[in-house]
Amino acid sequence: MEDALFKLLLTVTTTIITIIGTLLTNYLNHKVGCEKTKNYTQLAKQVVMAIEQLNPELKGIDKKELAQNKLIEISNNKLTKEQADILIESSIYEIKNFLKK
Repeated sequence: MEDALFKLLLTVTTTIITIIGTLLTNYLNHKVGCEKTKNYTQLAKQVVMAIEQLNPELKGIDKKELAQNKLIEISNNKLTKEQADILIESSIYEIKNFLKK
């Protein structure tokens, strides 16, 4: 009888630990993903501002392409061209809104 109770308790404990571990892993993965996104967004702003400062003679499309390439290079090709484009457009929008104020 005690052996069966011990096995049941062990099974319940193992199940609870597995569930908590899974939830904790998912939470940490989500948190790290959000942190990476924030870092890439901040990086995109810095790249856009640097290109604007260092290359005022370039046209908008050329600046954007240079910013995309630089952002992809800095991220060690972890960002796609589309992702870099979205981050750059978002950065430009934020910078323009900041300058309007």
